[in-house]
Amino acid sequence: LAFEFKREVVRQDIIRHALLQAVYSKRQLFERMVGFWSDHLNISIDKGDCIYLKPVDDRTVIRQHALGKFPKLLRESALSPAMLVYLDGAENKKSSRGGANENYARELLELHTMGVDGGYTQADVTNVARCLTGYQLNKRASRDQVQFVSELHDDGDKLVLGKKIPAGGGAKDLDSVIEIVCSHPSTACYIAKKLVRHFVADEPPASLVKALAADFTRTGGDIKSMLQTIFTSSEFEQNAGNKVKRPFHYIVSSLRATGADTYAHEELIEYLTKMGQGLFQYPTPDGYPEEPAPWLGTLLWRWNFAFALTSNQVPRVDVSVTKLVNALAKKDDLMHPGLLMSYFVGRDATKSELKTLDKFLSTLPAEAKASSLLA
Repeated sequence: LAFEFKREVVRQDIIRHALLQAVYSKRQLFERMVGFWSDHLNISIDKGDCIYLKPVDDRTVIRQHALGKFPKLLRESALSPAMLVYLDGAENKKSSRGGANENYARELLELHTMGVDGGYTQADVTNVARCLTGYQLNKRASRDQVQFVSELHDDGDKLVLGKKIPAGGGAKDLDSVIEIVCSHPSTACYIAKKLVRHFVADEPPASLVKALAADFTRTGGDIKSMLQTIFTSSEFEQNAGNKVKRPFHYIVSSLRATGADTYAHEELIEYLTKMGQGLFQYPTPDGYPEEPAPWLGTLLWRWNFAFALTSNQVPRVDVSVTKLVNALAKKDDLMHPGLLMSYFVGRDATKSELKTLDKFLSTLPAEAKASSLLA
């Protein structure tokens, strides 16, 4: 019981940290990229000791390289203690009883770099796994350190994506793999498509994907450069407002927009869980889905959250509705729906929407108008 209580406390703290960083940080694009790479390099805290190792991964891998260069991010992830446990990299070693453990090698090619249709073969998976043998958790020091044990490494010749990695490379085989897969055109296209899908449209415009892939190749996977390409593109402007927010983005943006005060206690985290996105708990390596369909079944919880938030019914989350409405609205019309709509939705309300909102307001008692309209 004490062990389970400790794990639950750590789980709450990990999620709370992510929520508070996103709500209060002034670096919103950085926080979005932290979430993006956390899904791209997904680690479930429910496997083994990952719950204790993920905070280190979040700090030294994801956050440190979220706006850096993709090959460096990928290399640090490959050596992350949490990733070694989650995808069995710590079990990948030379053995006379059988071949290398291919779990991480397969996901490295399929999910982290080239994509399932990227052109790699089973032989490539096998040889990448051989390249990555020998990395272990250093139990003599602490569980958050990784060491390379040469005796456990397959040091023979390997062939990865048509490129020979000579025998005797030892720990440098990892760098050879990173260089080969990150310079492959499929990786540039795969990462470009995921970024465009995340920031622009669920059906990524082919023109922007092509431009972003070229930028990836030209800059060696520079993430800032790719983001600049996205945000200055006509495709980004033309598709504004067409993405369905995932639960985490929905809750965070609601808290920020309403100026909420919170320490992200378990009552707030519970809403996130009920909407289907309990952070760092997606069981499979592909991470939480980007497409909207999986999230549409929990819309009722979004609506419930909106009304609970604006009426201060989410325990230990405070919103000053009166101050907020007074700051946004005109003095002679504090409850003008159009003014609030432009602020919270980011566009002018249509005539039909204004008519609907005015009709809704007319049915409410005076004391409930502000909070209900806000919801």
